[in-house]
Amino acid sequence: IVLGVAALLVMRLWPIYNEKMKVDQAIDKLASNPDAGRMTKPEIVQAIMRQFDVSDVDRFDTAGLTKVVTVGKKKGSNNKVVMMAYEIRAPLFSNLDVVMNYRNVKEFGPAKTD
Repeated sequence: IVLGVAALLVMRLWPIYNEKMKVDQAIDKLASNPDAGRMTKPEIVQAIMRQFDVSDVDRFDTAGLTKVVTVGKKKGSNNKVVMMAYEIRAPLFSNLDVVMNYRNVKEFGPAKTD
């Protein structure tokens, strides 16, 4: 019984955790882009959506991703800050849900000049 419960927990929680890792990878890939400091919010959303298409993250469409991505400037510098925050709810047992709050903040350097 204990092994069955453990297997069920893993089967229910793994997709949520796997999606979190894919979202982290997409944001890290964006952060490694040397032009990220110059990108506008729509360009950042499109870059993340391209990574989601490759990684098979189906939770978001462009409009939904635009709502959870925040782009701003860090106080006292020209660095750009991109934050993605959302909540995932998934069923665990009958009327019991698992909730994961996701929040990732990346800071990009100032826009590079040629």
